[in-house]
Amino acid sequence: MRRRSWMSMHHACNQHTPIRRCTSLILILSLLFLVSPSLGTETGGGGPTEGWYKPRQAADRGVPVFIMMPLNAVTNETEPQLVRWYDGRPIEWCLDQLKANGAHGVMVDVWFGLVERDRPHQYRWKPYLDLCEILKGKGLKLQTVLSFHQCGGNVGDKCMIPLPRWILDIGNKNNDIFFKDTHGNVDTEYVSWGADEQPLFAGRTMLEVYRDFMQDFRRTFDRYFGEVIVQVQIGLGPAGELRYPSYQLQRWSFCGIGEFQCYDRYMLERLRQAAERAGVPAWGHAPYPEDVGNYSSMPDESLFFRNDEGMWNTQYGTWFLSWYSQELIDHADRVLGMARSVFGDLPPAVTLAAKQAGVHWHVRSKSHAAELTAGYFNTRFRDGYVPIFRVFAKHNVTVVFTCMEMRDKNQPADCACSPEELVGAVVRAAVMTQVRFAGENAIAFYDTDSYRQISGVARSYQVTSGQPMEAFTYLRWTDPFQVFIQNNTQRTVLGSKFFAFVESMSVDRAAEPLYPAYPPRTPLPTPAVNGSDGNARNVPSGGAAATGNVSDTSSTATVPEGETGGRQPDVSK
Repeated sequence: MRRRSWMSMHHACNQHTPIRRCTSLILILSLLFLVSPSLGTETGGGGPTEGWYKPRQAADRGVPVFIMMPLNAVTNETEPQLVRWYDGRPIEWCLDQLKANGAHGVMVDVWFGLVERDRPHQYRWKPYLDLCEILKGKGLKLQTVLSFHQCGGNVGDKCMIPLPRWILDIGNKNNDIFFKDTHGNVDTEYVSWGADEQPLFAGRTMLEVYRDFMQDFRRTFDRYFGEVIVQVQIGLGPAGELRYPSYQLQRWSFCGIGEFQCYDRYMLERLRQAAERAGVPAWGHAPYPEDVGNYSSMPDESLFFRNDEGMWNTQYGTWFLSWYSQELIDHADRVLGMARSVFGDLPPAVTLAAKQAGVHWHVRSKSHAAELTAGYFNTRFRDGYVPIFRVFAKHNVTVVFTCMEMRDKNQPADCACSPEELVGAVVRAAVMTQVRFAGENAIAFYDTDSYRQISGVARSYQVTSGQPMEAFTYLRWTDPFQVFIQNNTQRTVLGSKFFAFVESMSVDRAAEPLYPAYPPRTPLPTPAVNGSDGNARNVPSGGAAATGNVSDTSSTATVPEGETGGRQPDVSK
């Protein structure tokens, strides 16, 4: 009897099998991959990733929860400063509340555009050193994100931090260092990886710019690695994610397919050379504008993406999409290889990480159009995530994945969304390639169902991989802070829900039917909450917080505008 492959079973499951039977089948196959060392271990380096599984002590086998600090935690001034006050409270007080309620630490963006803003090689680290000192005194840990992208222009961006001025000056003279769409529109969020190896940046290539930044960070923060800093996430694209800027908010609306971003002259030259090497020089061009629709098109509105007869399913389409995705993978390989050479001797408690975008719309279409324009060659016929994760495995890098809180039932019916299917595919890819897994939510939320969804994903990864998720990072530090804590140390109703989730994630309950259990099996003591006089909190209608229990309305905390959840993709940074 001929054995069916993992992917053929997966596709058969998608098309013909009831959901519960499908889930059971995938779980069984996942366990088989773990049991047999000959299955699912290819990493691009030829074998399993050394050190991917690092057993923790029994008392430390839960999932630590971190809180993302505000995007503007460091001011964009002549001399950047750490923001010291939130809602009239010092940062030290805020951190005390997070620690007292079970948070493991915080995450902060280390902005390329702030640190090396004015001139090459002139780094301004002081605000981040100040933060490390405060966290050291509090006994809290720090996840750092080396954010080589622009802040501003994505969902949830409440400030504007562009790329360094000297990079933008170069771009003003040569805008081909940035990604371009089929119409020639320039996106300045991140330098095109077509320029990775071009000596255009004051005599350096962009790879050398990243390397020098990382080396100075490594030297400057050496005394904090392990004791304070436990993760260094390497920004690989727009919003810090490994993807093309295919869905730019100024040109795109949800749930459009986006546009290919390979029309700068460096990418087009790489495409031409690749076609010549492959012996198909006639294919050395990107898709034509009239074939691919626009940012907000639906798949069936374009010749390239429509169902089975679309160009994506032709020989040219397959070859182009393979090249387009491989350029993204090669960029990750180059930058993460550089990062590993810089951070390779860090203490075992410190991990390198990279972020994978959760493009969950049109996942249930045949072409997966939105994933294709973002650079993920993932269709009904092909797994696009395993090849990417093999590079993560090669460099022993943790994958950080978003949209863990999202549920299919909350998505618009006409967008073929399935964040749950996507998260499952990513978890399977992480297990198959032996890559450590960490998670984030895509948009801020405050409802119990979303906490339960995250707990379910954590349990799924725990069961299939044999180890807990490395961490979960909550987006984001509430603004105002009193959404969770008010009147000295009192939790609001929303705060009680969140910190119950934090406590449940921190305990290893993998042997129990529910892991982590939410709400926790042992209820946490809940301090008295202001608002017991009946005054309702102000929640925008239709938001995620409005899906909670009726008792939620007893808090006077105000939910931040624009952070209630809804029809938005995970473009949160």
